[in-house]
Amino acid sequence: MSTWGPPPGVERPGNPGSGAPAPASGKSPNSPRDLVGRDRELGVVRQLLDHVRAGEAAALHVEGEPGMGKTLLLQQVRSMAVGFTCLSATGIESEATLAHAGLLELLTPVRHLLGEVPEGQAAALGVALGWTSSGAPADRFLVAAGTLSLLAAAAVRTPVLVLVDDLHWLDRESADAILFAARRLNADAVGFVTSARSGVLPPELVHGLPALHLGGLDDREAGELLRADVAAPVVRQLTDLTGGNPLALLEVSGRLSAAQRVGASPLPDALPVGARLHTVYDAVVGALPDHVRLAVLLTALDRGVAPSAAPAESFDEAVARGVLVADGVGHGFRHPLIRSAALRLASPSELRDAHRLLAGHVPRGSAAHAHHCAAAATGPDDLVADALAQTAAAARSRLGYAAASAALERSALLTRDHRVAADRLAAAAQDAFVAGDLALTRGLVDRVLASSGASAETRGRAHFTLGMMEQYAGSVARAADHLAGACAALEGAELVDALTERALVAFRLNDLATFADCAAGIEAAADVDDPAQHLRLRFTGGMARAIAGDHESAQGMLGGLTDLALSEELRDDPRSLLLVALAAGLTGTVGDALARAAGRVDDVRRRGAIGVLMPILAISASGRAMVGDHAGAFAEAGEAVELADWLGYVADAAVAVEQLAWQYAARGLHDEARAALERARRLIDRAETTTAAAHHAITAAFCALCREDLALVVDLLEARIAIDGGVGAMGEPLGVAPLLVEAYVGLGRADDARSLSQRLADATPVASPVELTAQVQRCRALTAGDRAEAHRSFEAALESYAAHPDAFERARTHLMFGSRLRRDGLRVLAREQLRAAHETFTELELTRWVRVAAAELDATGATVRTAGDGEPRDLTSQETRVALLVAAGKSNKEVAAALFLSPRTVERHLGSVFRKKGFRSRTELARAFAARGDAGAGG
Repeated sequence: MSTWGPPPGVERPGNPGSGAPAPASGKSPNSPRDLVGRDRELGVVRQLLDHVRAGEAAALHVEGEPGMGKTLLLQQVRSMAVGFTCLSATGIESEATLAHAGLLELLTPVRHLLGEVPEGQAAALGVALGWTSSGAPADRFLVAAGTLSLLAAAAVRTPVLVLVDDLHWLDRESADAILFAARRLNADAVGFVTSARSGVLPPELVHGLPALHLGGLDDREAGELLRADVAAPVVRQLTDLTGGNPLALLEVSGRLSAAQRVGASPLPDALPVGARLHTVYDAVVGALPDHVRLAVLLTALDRGVAPSAAPAESFDEAVARGVLVADGVGHGFRHPLIRSAALRLASPSELRDAHRLLAGHVPRGSAAHAHHCAAAATGPDDLVADALAQTAAAARSRLGYAAASAALERSALLTRDHRVAADRLAAAAQDAFVAGDLALTRGLVDRVLASSGASAETRGRAHFTLGMMEQYAGSVARAADHLAGACAALEGAELVDALTERALVAFRLNDLATFADCAAGIEAAADVDDPAQHLRLRFTGGMARAIAGDHESAQGMLGGLTDLALSEELRDDPRSLLLVALAAGLTGTVGDALARAAGRVDDVRRRGAIGVLMPILAISASGRAMVGDHAGAFAEAGEAVELADWLGYVADAAVAVEQLAWQYAARGLHDEARAALERARRLIDRAETTTAAAHHAITAAFCALCREDLALVVDLLEARIAIDGGVGAMGEPLGVAPLLVEAYVGLGRADDARSLSQRLADATPVASPVELTAQVQRCRALTAGDRAEAHRSFEAALESYAAHPDAFERARTHLMFGSRLRRDGLRVLAREQLRAAHETFTELELTRWVRVAAAELDATGATVRTAGDGEPRDLTSQETRVALLVAAGKSNKEVAAALFLSPRTVERHLGSVFRKKGFRSRTELARAFAARGDAGAGG
């Protein structure tokens, strides 16, 4: 989404509620002539449309209580969008469980542009909307990406306006796809205006979208709405009583006597305002003749089928009475509250009869037939339950997992056999998990576990489903409990999967004993002839040995893991790549492992399997940072965070957000770093992950160091020593010491620095990895009282870092050594070290450290040469992502498909890269990134 947003102050005070405009006493706020009191809101809309005409994407979400005029506002927006391609969808309660129903309505007018959408996205979108019968295996995310791409293709020709009314009644699959596009389109002429009842939508669904709240009218505006029919004092009374609700004003005023209108008689004691507003429509519907009320009820239940299930005269009379309106495709309601009244007033038997009637007018075997038959059922009915199960399977094949879950949940209620019913509830929970609905998954699993008919195996599967959901989108601590339950009930390959996931959760919680137990369990249960089980055996066994310090044995088990994951047998098991990335992260070989697996990671992207891609990117970003590839780390961390937002992931998101904080701080973007750290802290609290606390503290300390807040560095890291002895992010003893020693030295606490440096040396085994040895040597150099000893220790640290790819820490060692040489009066030698630091920081584009090195060089009297027009201009994470893929030789369309962006957004980011870095061609860009060793990272 672009930076467009409504100007401050446009929100109008008003009570949260729900709805749109309506009829009243011959008047309706749905009539354009009655749109009053919305000048400021229309001004916001004009700004949005102007923004879109200028080629920028923009979005606006409108909320308000019933009768505030949301539908009318959207109609007015459409009339103002001259020269736009207007695409619209309306949420209908009876269609809320029909997967992609809203998206089909919205996108059908631009279906002819499907050929301009990336192949995988087009296939997924075509399958979801029924435009094609089959496609390659894909994830629901590709439907959202395809929606974005199709809207972007339409915007090449004319500006596009997307209007979604009653978003709260739109099916979840459609809402997710539309809002994904609204958030992600940037340099495309696409505008989005959505509306919903206040307080009805889950907050996370519209989080981050510019919002406009429709409040009540003031006295003057209410008087304009009511014209001269009502005296001014009465208008003021009515405005106070109704909260300025336009619909309520019209309804109430229309029921006043002539004397009451002019104030000669008091107003009635009980007016239909607020929560009683629906009584107006209850009376309207209740007064209808039976045959007309049936037509209205049928329309409320299924507007598409209703005309064939009742006489045309009944619908004509409903139109004549101002209840229904002919809308070109059938009949709709004059106002949503009339529909609600029709459903509320119908008795259970009337509702069942109406559904039975509708079922007789839809094709047998269709989803609509199954749903109507289910609603008509008076008790368990296995035939209907089976039909709903088939409907769920069909929805799942079209990537409609929320719809599949709803169908299976209803099927379970109608199933006589309690064991089969429990199986269906467990399957419904699995679909809810894939749809990303944590609350529903929890509720369904609770029902499975409470069911007397659930077998041990079914309970185990339910535990596994919720354990997976909690691990990624909820509480990791709760995930541990559910996965333990799964391990106790499952067998064979399912047990191996459950043990693997339980081991991962144990690792997140720093429960290393449980990790070892899981590894032993897999070793006993795994079928080594099954590649997937063999991979999990080697992963957990190797990790357990590495955690125990048996690195040689661990390497023997983990060494061939990448080859196994890349085997043809595991091509359709993208999760195997995640295990490879995790193992590589522990062993420090992420860069090599992902370079070899790049083709398979591209396959994961093409499939849209972002549930796997997101944690892979988070792990890869951390791994790249460890080996000094900070452009790749910045790019992948940013993408991981964006994908986590869509998925609702928590624990893995925290890791990626922390990496972003580190990258921001190293670039001198301290406000951004603080915001990222705070966000990571909230995510960690939600995930209840204990090991992440150490990593967060170390990242926060580094960010404080970059701000030169050494006292905070000390506070953060001394607290970690008090909590767990100061272990590092990877569990290394006294891993907090290098930063803490540096802070002690900077604060003049020499004794504390020397003491901690010695403790670190004592805790680090002689045969440690070179980077740990280098840290010990650097700490010794920082705390050495003797000049010669300090110089020797710095030289030893640099020699150790020469055998490790982390260019950043090597450059920081050059910086510290150069600073010491300068203070010792050895300026010529100091310049040599400081120039090495400056050159490396410049190559890494870590601008905060470039400035520090430049200042140190300046203090030696050296001239600091900078490329271009002065300080480097920082790329954003997304710009870095685009630059890396272009440097790898991808076209703009290929970059767009890989990053789930539009080609125009890629073009804009690339233009920004060219301007900031002074590149004149793609070849020059590729050459620059290749010289730094970055080409190909991040995608």
